[in-house]
Amino acid sequence: MRFANGDRIKVSTVDDDGLPIVRYGTVGAELPGDGPVVVMFDDLLGGDIVDRSEVEIVTVDSVALLLQGPDLATDPVLRAGLAAMWAAEVDLAGLETGVLHLLGDPPGAGLRDAADSWVLAEFSHEGSMHVVRALLAGDGTGTVVVHAGRMNRWDGFTSP
Repeated sequence: MRFANGDRIKVSTVDDDGLPIVRYGTVGAELPGDGPVVVMFDDLLGGDIVDRSEVEIVTVDSVALLLQGPDLATDPVLRAGLAAMWAAEVDLAGLETGVLHLLGDPPGAGLRDAADSWVLAEFSHEGSMHVVRALLAGDGTGTVVVHAGRMNRWDGFTSP
């Protein structure tokens, strides 16, 4: 993947304690060939050279929260706060969305759209409708994934 000066990116890596971290920043320069990328992190002064494999272009569709605890998805009161948490992460990534229209009762608790998935909110972004979803990962770890994607009004549609 080619990066251009000024691209918004995220870097997924591991900190000194072995814990996974995500940092957001801007491409400062791309070094020749398949070499590393100079990144200007939002939370650090100056630039840092980062291995290309750790750098990803950040978009509204690529921002995702991975949270532990299945009750965050199954309890409607806890689920009601997930869209706001996702919006805060989008803000941290330096991106903008349209106004989130929270769905469900209480607002933000969402509407079930599959066995382990809820549509929490909808918003307009770059001329198309997007939704924020929460879903329980199917791997049995109890991980809740909160992410956005383009709205497809035919999701789950089956013909009679």
